[in-house]
Amino acid sequence: MSNTGKDRRRRAAWALVAIAVLSLIIWGATRGRNKSLVEARLPAATAGLATTSVDQGDVHEYVSCTGSLMPHRMQVLASDASGKVTRVYVEEGARVARGTALCEVQRASAFDLSTQGEGMKLTAPFGGIVSSVAVQAGGYVGAGQPIVTIMDTSSYFASAEIDEIDLARVEPGMEAIVSFDALPDVELPGKVESIGVAALPRAGTVVIPIRVSIDGSHELLKPGLTTNVRILSRSIPHVVRIPVRSWIDMDGQPSAIKVTGGAPELVAVELGLSDGNYTHVLSGLLPGDEIVEDAVAAQERLRRLTGQNRDMQFRIRHADEQHGGASQ
Repeated sequence: MSNTGKDRRRRAAWALVAIAVLSLIIWGATRGRNKSLVEARLPAATAGLATTSVDQGDVHEYVSCTGSLMPHRMQVLASDASGKVTRVYVEEGARVARGTALCEVQRASAFDLSTQGEGMKLTAPFGGIVSSVAVQAGGYVGAGQPIVTIMDTSSYFASAEIDEIDLARVEPGMEAIVSFDALPDVELPGKVESIGVAALPRAGTVVIPIRVSIDGSHELLKPGLTTNVRILSRSIPHVVRIPVRSWIDMDGQPSAIKVTGGAPELVAVELGLSDGNYTHVLSGLLPGDEIVEDAVAAQERLRRLTGQNRDMQFRIRHADEQHGGASQ
Protein backbone atom coordinates (compact mmCIF):
# COMPACT_ATOMS: atom_id res chain seq x y z
CA MET A 1 0.00 0.00 0.00
CA SER A 2 1.31 3.48 -0.88
CA ASN A 3 2.12 6.09 1.73
CA THR A 4 -0.71 8.21 0.35
CA GLY A 5 -3.26 5.43 1.05
CA LYS A 6 -1.91 4.93 4.57
CA ASP A 7 -2.17 8.65 5.27
CA ARG A 8 -5.76 8.71 4.07
CA ARG A 9 -6.70 5.83 6.38
CA ARG A 10 -4.90 7.43 9.31
CA ARG A 11 -6.74 10.73 8.79
CA ALA A 12 -10.09 8.90 8.50
CA ALA A 13 -9.46 7.04 11.77
CA TRP A 14 -8.57 10.26 13.61
CA ALA A 15 -11.71 11.89 12.20
CA LEU A 16 -13.88 9.07 13.62
CA VAL A 17 -12.20 9.43 17.02
CA ALA A 18 -12.79 13.19 16.97
CA ILE A 19 -16.48 12.70 16.10
CA ALA A 20 -16.90 10.17 18.92
CA VAL A 21 -15.26 12.48 21.47
CA LEU A 22 -17.35 15.43 20.32
CA SER A 23 -20.53 13.32 20.59
CA LEU A 24 -19.64 12.36 24.16
CA ILE A 25 -19.02 15.98 25.07
CA ILE A 26 -22.36 17.05 23.58
CA TRP A 27 -24.19 14.15 25.27
CA GLY A 28 -22.63 14.99 28.63
CA ALA A 29 -23.49 18.66 28.31
CA THR A 30 -27.07 17.85 27.27
CA ARG A 31 -27.48 15.38 30.11
CA GLY A 32 -26.10 17.93 32.54
CA ARG A 33 -28.59 20.54 31.33
CA ASN A 34 -31.43 17.99 31.56
CA LYS A 35 -30.38 17.06 35.08
CA SER A 36 -30.22 20.70 36.12
CA LEU A 37 -33.64 21.32 34.57
CA VAL A 38 -35.14 18.35 36.45
CA GLU A 39 -33.61 19.50 39.73
CA ALA A 40 -34.94 23.00 39.19
CA ARG A 41 -38.49 21.76 38.48
CA LEU A 42 -38.54 19.05 41.16
CA PRO A 43 -40.01 21.26 43.97
CA ALA A 44 -42.91 22.25 41.70
CA ALA A 45 -43.41 18.65 40.57
CA THR A 46 -43.68 17.37 44.15
CA ALA A 47 -45.71 20.24 45.59
CA GLY A 48 -48.76 18.94 47.46
CA LEU A 49 -47.81 15.28 47.08
CA ALA A 50 -47.92 13.14 50.23
CA THR A 51 -44.73 11.77 51.73
CA THR A 52 -44.08 8.53 53.57
CA SER A 53 -41.31 7.12 55.72
CA VAL A 54 -39.11 4.30 54.51
CA ASP A 55 -39.88 1.30 56.71
CA GLN A 56 -38.85 -2.29 57.28
CA GLY A 57 -41.08 -5.28 56.65
CA ASP A 58 -41.62 -8.37 54.55
CA VAL A 59 -41.45 -8.53 50.75
CA HIS A 60 -43.07 -11.52 49.10
CA GLU A 61 -42.47 -13.52 45.95
CA TYR A 62 -45.52 -14.88 44.12
CA VAL A 63 -46.10 -17.38 41.33
CA SER A 64 -49.19 -16.51 39.30
CA CYS A 65 -51.29 -18.80 37.14
CA THR A 66 -54.84 -19.22 35.88
CA GLY A 67 -57.27 -22.10 35.96
CA SER A 68 -60.87 -23.15 36.44
CA LEU A 69 -63.07 -23.43 39.52
CA MET A 70 -64.08 -27.00 40.32
CA PRO A 71 -66.18 -28.56 43.11
CA HIS A 72 -64.28 -30.86 45.46
CA ARG A 73 -66.73 -33.67 44.76
CA MET A 74 -68.58 -34.45 41.55
CA GLN A 75 -70.09 -37.77 40.54
CA VAL A 76 -71.81 -39.04 37.41
CA LEU A 77 -74.46 -41.63 38.27
CA ALA A 78 -75.11 -44.28 35.63
CA SER A 79 -77.45 -47.21 35.21
CA ASP A 80 -75.93 -50.61 35.96
CA ALA A 81 -78.25 -52.30 33.48
CA SER A 82 -80.42 -51.57 30.46
CA GLY A 83 -84.02 -50.67 31.08
CA LYS A 84 -86.82 -48.14 31.01
CA VAL A 85 -86.78 -44.89 33.00
CA THR A 86 -89.99 -44.96 34.96
CA ARG A 87 -89.61 -41.84 37.09
CA VAL A 88 -87.31 -38.81 37.33
CA TYR A 89 -87.54 -37.03 40.67
CA VAL A 90 -85.17 -34.09 40.12
CA GLU A 91 -84.33 -31.50 37.52
CA GLU A 92 -81.16 -29.63 36.68
CA GLY A 93 -80.21 -27.09 39.35
CA ALA A 94 -82.05 -28.85 42.17
CA ARG A 95 -80.31 -28.99 45.54
CA VAL A 96 -80.56 -32.41 47.14
CA ALA A 97 -79.52 -34.06 50.39
CA ARG A 98 -77.62 -37.30 50.75
CA GLY A 99 -79.95 -40.26 50.04
CA THR A 100 -82.49 -38.24 48.04
CA ALA A 101 -84.14 -40.30 45.27
CA LEU A 102 -83.06 -39.08 41.83
CA CYS A 103 -84.73 -41.48 39.39
CA GLU A 104 -86.02 -45.02 38.91
CA VAL A 105 -85.12 -47.49 36.17
CA GLN A 106 -87.06 -50.68 35.46
CA ARG A 107 -84.44 -53.21 34.44
CA ALA A 108 -85.10 -55.20 31.27
CA SER A 109 -85.01 -59.00 31.34
CA ALA A 110 -81.60 -60.45 30.58
CA PHE A 111 -83.10 -62.59 27.81
CA ASP A 112 -85.88 -60.35 26.53
CA LEU A 113 -85.52 -56.54 26.55
CA SER A 114 -89.31 -56.17 26.19
CA THR A 115 -89.82 -57.98 29.49
CA GLN A 116 -89.47 -55.87 32.63
CA GLY A 117 -87.31 -57.01 35.49
CA GLU A 118 -86.83 -55.55 38.97
CA GLY A 119 -86.75 -51.82 39.57
CA MET A 120 -83.66 -49.79 40.49
CA LYS A 121 -83.67 -46.47 42.30
CA LEU A 122 -80.72 -44.07 42.06
CA THR A 123 -80.11 -41.89 45.13
CA ALA A 124 -77.75 -39.01 45.85
CA PRO A 125 -74.44 -40.28 47.33
CA PHE A 126 -73.87 -36.89 49.01
CA GLY A 127 -75.59 -33.54 49.39
CA GLY A 128 -75.15 -31.11 46.53
CA ILE A 129 -76.61 -29.68 43.35
CA VAL A 130 -77.86 -31.65 40.36
CA SER A 131 -75.82 -30.24 37.47
CA SER A 132 -77.36 -32.31 34.70
CA VAL A 133 -80.13 -34.83 34.04
CA ALA A 134 -79.56 -36.87 30.89
CA VAL A 135 -82.82 -38.89 30.81
CA GLN A 136 -86.55 -38.39 30.98
CA ALA A 137 -89.42 -40.59 32.15
CA GLY A 138 -90.51 -43.09 29.53
CA GLY A 139 -87.12 -43.25 27.84
CA TYR A 140 -84.66 -46.11 27.76
CA VAL A 141 -81.10 -46.30 29.03
CA GLY A 142 -78.28 -48.71 28.38
CA ALA A 143 -75.95 -50.24 30.93
CA GLY A 144 -73.34 -47.68 31.99
CA GLN A 145 -75.20 -44.76 30.40
CA PRO A 146 -74.93 -41.52 32.47
CA ILE A 147 -78.21 -40.48 34.05
CA VAL A 148 -77.61 -37.75 36.63
CA THR A 149 -74.54 -35.67 37.55
CA ILE A 150 -74.36 -34.26 41.07
CA MET A 151 -71.82 -31.79 42.51
CA ASP A 152 -70.95 -30.88 46.08
CA THR A 153 -70.56 -27.10 45.93
CA SER A 154 -69.88 -26.65 49.63
CA SER A 155 -66.17 -26.48 48.82
CA TYR A 156 -64.10 -25.80 45.72
CA PHE A 157 -60.61 -26.06 44.33
CA ALA A 158 -58.83 -24.34 41.47
CA SER A 159 -57.55 -26.61 38.74
CA ALA A 160 -54.66 -24.59 37.33
CA GLU A 161 -51.39 -24.89 35.42
CA ILE A 162 -48.01 -23.34 36.22
CA ASP A 163 -45.26 -22.72 33.71
CA GLU A 164 -42.41 -25.21 33.87
CA ILE A 165 -39.97 -22.43 34.82
CA ASP A 166 -41.91 -21.99 38.10
CA LEU A 167 -41.87 -25.66 39.08
CA ALA A 168 -38.95 -25.31 41.52
CA ARG A 169 -40.72 -22.41 43.27
CA VAL A 170 -44.01 -24.20 44.04
CA GLU A 171 -44.60 -26.88 46.68
CA PRO A 172 -47.68 -28.50 48.22
CA GLY A 173 -48.80 -26.62 51.32
CA MET A 174 -47.90 -23.15 50.05
CA GLU A 175 -50.47 -20.45 50.74
CA ALA A 176 -52.32 -18.86 47.83
CA ILE A 177 -54.86 -16.18 47.00
CA VAL A 178 -57.60 -17.04 44.51
CA SER A 179 -59.58 -14.40 42.61
CA PHE A 180 -62.13 -14.61 39.81
CA ASP A 181 -62.61 -12.80 36.50
CA ALA A 182 -66.38 -12.79 36.99
CA LEU A 183 -66.19 -11.50 40.59
CA PRO A 184 -63.50 -8.79 40.73
CA ASP A 185 -64.21 -7.94 44.38
CA VAL A 186 -63.92 -11.52 45.66
CA GLU A 187 -60.64 -12.99 46.90
CA LEU A 188 -60.43 -16.24 48.83
CA PRO A 189 -57.46 -17.81 50.62
CA GLY A 190 -56.22 -21.17 49.39
CA LYS A 191 -53.39 -23.67 49.60
CA VAL A 192 -51.49 -25.73 47.04
CA GLU A 193 -52.96 -29.20 47.46
CA SER A 194 -51.04 -31.19 44.87
CA ILE A 195 -48.74 -30.93 41.84
CA GLY A 196 -49.22 -33.07 38.75
CA VAL A 197 -46.88 -35.98 38.07
CA ALA A 198 -46.33 -35.10 34.40
CA ALA A 199 -45.70 -31.93 32.40
CA LEU A 200 -47.97 -31.13 29.46
CA PRO A 201 -47.36 -29.24 26.19
CA ARG A 202 -49.65 -26.25 25.88
CA ALA A 203 -49.64 -23.78 22.96
CA GLY A 204 -45.88 -23.75 22.51
CA THR A 205 -45.09 -23.91 26.23
CA VAL A 206 -44.80 -26.65 28.82
CA VAL A 207 -47.00 -26.54 31.92
CA ILE A 208 -47.56 -28.59 35.07
CA PRO A 209 -51.11 -29.03 36.42
CA ILE A 210 -51.68 -28.13 40.06
CA ARG A 211 -54.64 -28.28 42.41
CA VAL A 212 -55.26 -25.41 44.85
CA SER A 213 -57.85 -25.92 47.58
CA ILE A 214 -60.00 -22.88 48.40
CA ASP A 215 -60.92 -21.93 51.95
CA GLY A 216 -64.42 -20.47 52.06
CA SER A 217 -67.01 -19.84 49.39
CA HIS A 218 -69.28 -17.21 47.89
CA GLU A 219 -72.90 -17.37 46.84
CA LEU A 220 -72.06 -16.43 43.24
CA LEU A 221 -69.35 -19.03 42.70
CA LYS A 222 -70.06 -21.38 39.81
CA PRO A 223 -68.05 -24.42 38.68
CA GLY A 224 -66.07 -23.56 35.57
CA LEU A 225 -65.38 -19.91 36.45
CA THR A 226 -61.93 -18.62 35.51
CA THR A 227 -59.64 -18.43 38.53
CA ASN A 228 -56.50 -16.33 39.03
CA VAL A 229 -54.13 -17.92 41.53
CA ARG A 230 -51.25 -16.15 43.30
CA ILE A 231 -49.06 -18.61 45.19
CA LEU A 232 -46.86 -17.23 47.98
CA SER A 233 -43.55 -18.81 46.98
CA ARG A 234 -41.40 -17.19 49.68
CA SER A 235 -40.97 -14.11 51.84
CA ILE A 236 -37.91 -11.99 52.55
CA PRO A 237 -38.45 -10.83 56.13
CA HIS A 238 -37.65 -7.52 57.79
CA VAL A 239 -35.96 -5.68 54.93
CA VAL A 240 -35.87 -2.01 53.94
CA ARG A 241 -38.78 -1.46 51.56
CA ILE A 242 -40.74 1.27 49.81
CA PRO A 243 -44.13 1.28 48.05
CA VAL A 244 -43.89 0.33 44.37
CA ARG A 245 -44.99 3.81 43.26
CA SER A 246 -42.31 5.45 45.39
CA TRP A 247 -39.54 4.84 42.86
CA ILE A 248 -39.10 5.76 39.21
CA ASP A 249 -36.62 5.22 36.41
CA MET A 250 -34.74 8.40 35.58
CA ASP A 251 -32.45 7.99 32.57
CA GLY A 252 -32.02 4.28 33.30
CA GLN A 253 -31.34 4.74 37.01
CA PRO A 254 -33.93 3.64 39.61
CA SER A 255 -34.49 6.66 41.83
CA ALA A 256 -36.61 7.85 44.72
CA ILE A 257 -37.45 11.42 45.71
CA LYS A 258 -36.08 12.02 49.18
CA VAL A 259 -37.34 15.00 51.15
CA THR A 260 -34.87 16.60 53.57
CA GLY A 261 -35.85 19.74 55.46
CA GLY A 262 -38.77 20.20 53.07
CA ALA A 263 -36.53 20.13 49.98
CA PRO A 264 -36.91 17.24 47.51
CA GLU A 265 -33.95 15.60 45.80
CA LEU A 266 -33.53 12.63 43.50
CA VAL A 267 -31.52 9.81 45.08
CA ALA A 268 -30.31 6.73 43.24
CA VAL A 269 -31.47 3.44 44.74
CA GLU A 270 -30.55 -0.19 44.17
CA LEU A 271 -33.61 -2.41 44.14
CA GLY A 272 -34.32 -6.08 44.72
CA LEU A 273 -37.51 -8.12 44.80
CA SER A 274 -40.88 -6.46 44.22
CA ASP A 275 -44.21 -8.11 45.06
CA GLY A 276 -46.62 -5.62 43.54
CA ASN A 277 -47.05 -3.69 46.80
CA TYR A 278 -43.52 -3.11 48.06
CA THR A 279 -40.04 -3.13 46.57
CA HIS A 280 -36.95 -4.20 48.50
CA VAL A 281 -34.33 -1.42 48.71
CA LEU A 282 -30.78 -2.76 48.73
CA SER A 283 -29.06 0.61 49.01
CA GLY A 284 -29.70 4.34 48.72
CA LEU A 285 -32.30 4.75 51.48
CA LEU A 286 -32.49 4.01 55.19
CA PRO A 287 -35.45 3.32 57.49
CA GLY A 288 -36.99 6.60 58.58
CA ASP A 289 -36.02 8.53 55.44
CA GLU A 290 -38.88 10.67 54.17
CA ILE A 291 -39.75 10.16 50.51
CA VAL A 292 -42.48 11.21 48.10
CA GLU A 293 -45.06 8.44 48.28
CA ASP A 294 -46.19 8.72 44.65
CA ALA A 295 -42.99 9.36 42.72
CA VAL A 296 -44.75 8.20 39.55
CA ALA A 297 -47.14 11.16 39.77
CA ALA A 298 -44.18 13.48 40.37
CA GLN A 299 -42.48 12.12 37.27
CA GLU A 300 -45.60 12.80 35.20
CA ARG A 301 -45.52 16.40 36.40
CA LEU A 302 -41.83 16.63 35.54
CA ARG A 303 -42.57 15.56 32.00
CA ARG A 304 -44.98 18.43 31.58
CA LEU A 305 -42.84 20.99 33.39
CA THR A 306 -39.62 20.15 31.53
CA GLY A 307 -41.11 19.17 28.19
CA GLN A 308 -39.12 15.96 28.28
CA ASN A 309 -40.45 12.53 27.39
CA ARG A 310 -39.07 10.29 30.11
CA ASP A 311 -40.52 6.82 29.83
CA MET A 312 -40.63 4.71 32.97
CA GLN A 313 -38.68 1.48 32.74
CA PHE A 314 -39.13 -1.03 35.53
CA ARG A 315 -35.85 -2.82 36.07
CA ILE A 316 -36.25 -4.95 39.18
CA ARG A 317 -33.68 -7.59 39.97
CA HIS A 318 -34.67 -10.95 41.35
CA ALA A 319 -33.85 -11.51 45.00
CA ASP A 320 -31.36 -14.22 44.01
CA GLU A 321 -29.27 -11.54 42.30
CA GLN A 322 -28.87 -9.45 45.43
CA HIS A 323 -25.28 -9.04 46.53
CA GLY A 324 -25.82 -11.08 49.66
CA GLY A 325 -27.69 -8.19 51.19
CA ALA A 326 -31.01 -9.92 51.87
CA SER A 327 -31.79 -12.19 54.75
CA GLN A 328 -33.42 -15.28 53.33
